[in-house]
Amino acid sequence: MTADVTYLHLKRAIESNKECFLCALEDEIERKYIDTYLYELVMDASSRQKIVESKGFCNHHSYKMLIAASKPGSSNGHGMALVMQSVTEQLIQDLHKQKSHHRDDFHEMLTNVKKCPACTHLADFMEMYTKGVVEILSSNHEKFLKLFKESKGLCIPHFVILMNVIEEIVPDRSRSIIETIADVEEKNLQRLNSELAEYVRRQSYEFSEKDRASVEDIVLRSVEKIAGRRGVKLS
Repeated sequence: MTADVTYLHLKRAIESNKECFLCALEDEIERKYIDTYLYELVMDASSRQKIVESKGFCNHHSYKMLIAASKPGSSNGHGMALVMQSVTEQLIQDLHKQKSHHRDDFHEMLTNVKKCPACTHLADFMEMYTKGVVEILSSNHEKFLKLFKESKGLCIPHFVILMNVIEEIVPDRSRSIIETIADVEEKNLQRLNSELAEYVRRQSYEFSEKDRASVEDIVLRSVEKIAGRRGVKLS
C-alpha cells in the first residue's frame, strides 16, 4: 500500500471523530474481513484449512462471525455451519488420537488464538497502519500533522503500541515524534477528564433528564479511550 493510500485511510479514520482513530480503522478492517469471509471464503479450501488448524476462530471472532451470520434474511448461517462442521470433525479426530495414545493432555483441542485467521489478518493490517502513522509523521506531512493534532488521539492500547514501534522505525527522529504523539494524547485525556467531571456534575438532582442525556455517551467513550475497542490486543 502506497503512502498516499495509507494517508487517505488514516484521514478518513481521524475524521470519524472516534476516541481512537486506529480503533475506528481496526473496526472497519474487521467488519470487512467478516463480511468477505462469510460471503466468499467459507467455500475456499485453503481458508477452511486455516480454520481447522486453529480449531476455529478465537472466542471474540467466533461470536462476531455468529452475529454477522445470524442477521435477519442472511443465508450465511449455512457457511458458518460448514466451517463449524469441519472444525468439529477435526476435534473428533484429536479426541480419538488422545484416547488411542492414552494421553491426558487435551490442550491441543483448544482454539489456537495465535492462529485465528481473523486475528492474523487484523494484526498484519494494523502493523502496517501503525508503522504508517510513524512514517508519515516523520516525513513532515503537513496535512497529516494538522489532522493528527486536531484528532481525539488514540486509545491507551494503541498509544502504547505506537510508542513501541517509533524507535524501531525512525530512531533518529524518535524523540520529536514521541513528544508530538504524547502531547496529543495528554490534551485528549485532559478533555476526557473534563467531560467525565461534567457527566458526574449533571447527575445531581437539579439537572433534567435532557441535561443528563446530552452527556450520556461520555462513559462509553471513556472506556473506548482507556481500554480500546472491544477485542483489541496489545502485542
